[in-house]
Amino acid sequence: MYRIFKQRGSGSFGRNGCFNDRCSCSIVFTVALISFSLLSSTFAFGKSKNEVSTWCCYYGQQDKTEDLARFDLAVLDAGGQKPEQLRKRRVKCLVYVSLGEVHTDSPYYAQAAKLGLLVRYNENWDSWVVDIRRPEWKKMLFEQIIPDALKSGYDGLFFDTLDSPIDMQRQDPDTYKGTERSCVELIKDIRNHYPKLFLCQNRGFEIIQRTAPYIDYLLIEGLSSSMDIATGIRSDVSDQDREFLITKAQSAIKKNRNLVVLSLDYALPDDKQEIDKAYKFSRKQGFVPYVSTPELHQVNTYAPAP
Repeated sequence: MYRIFKQRGSGSFGRNGCFNDRCSCSIVFTVALISFSLLSSTFAFGKSKNEVSTWCCYYGQQDKTEDLARFDLAVLDAGGQKPEQLRKRRVKCLVYVSLGEVHTDSPYYAQAAKLGLLVRYNENWDSWVVDIRRPEWKKMLFEQIIPDALKSGYDGLFFDTLDSPIDMQRQDPDTYKGTERSCVELIKDIRNHYPKLFLCQNRGFEIIQRTAPYIDYLLIEGLSSSMDIATGIRSDVSDQDREFLITKAQSAIKKNRNLVVLSLDYALPDDKQEIDKAYKFSRKQGFVPYVSTPELHQVNTYAPAP
C-alpha cells in the first residue's frame, strides 16, 4: 500500500496586491518538484519491508547461490546453504527452526530426552514431538537452538512443526491442556526477543489469528498438491481443503495487513503443467507461490510468468 502526499501551492501576490504569475509559476514548479520527490520516496518507504514477489525453500547441502539469488526470499537449513553471498545480493534469508519436534539426529535430542521433553514419536520423519509447555524447552530454544541457527547470519527464522504439539492437545485435551496457548506465547516471546528479525510460521492454523500480529510471513504447505515421498505420486488437494486453507489465510491477514502469505506445493521438476497450475492458483489468491519436490534438496528455478 502506498501513501500519496498531496500538496497545494497558493501562488503569491505583488506589492500592488495583484497575483504574480511569474512568481506563481516558479512556486508551482518548485512545489511540483517537491511533490514528485515526496511521491517517489513515499513509494519506496510505503512498501512493506517484508514484501516479496518470489521465494524458495532449499534444505540441500550444495552451494546454490546463483540459483537462489533469483529469488527475493529463501528459506534455508542451518547446516546447508550459507546466507552471506545471498544477503549481499539482497535476498532475504530465513533459517529453519523446529519449534515442536526434535529429530533423533539432532544435537539437542539427547538433552531433550534427558529432560523428559519428548512425548510422541513421529515415524514419518524419525523425530519426537516435544511438550512445548515446558519451561525447559523454551530455555533450550532461546539459549541454544535459535542462537545456534542464527550464528551464520540470517535475516529471520522459519518456524516449523508447530502443528505437532497442537495435534497433541487436539487428541488428548486433558493431558495436553494449554499447549495451543503455549505455542502462541512462544511466538510472542520470540518476536519480543528478536524484534528486527523476519518471522515465518508454517501452518499452525489453530493459532494463526493469535500469532499473525507477531509474524511477517505465513506458509501454506499443500495449497494445490501433495506428493508421496515413497512412491513419487502426486495428488490434488481437495476443493474443501483448499477453501479451508484460503479462509485461514484470509483470517490471518485481517489480523495483520502486512502479512505475506507464501504457498508451497510439490510436483516433479519436469511437470510444467502442474507447476503452472499451482502458480496460477496461488497468485490468484494474492499469495506468493513456490513448487518443489518434498525433500526440498534442489532449487526449482522454473516459474511461469505472472
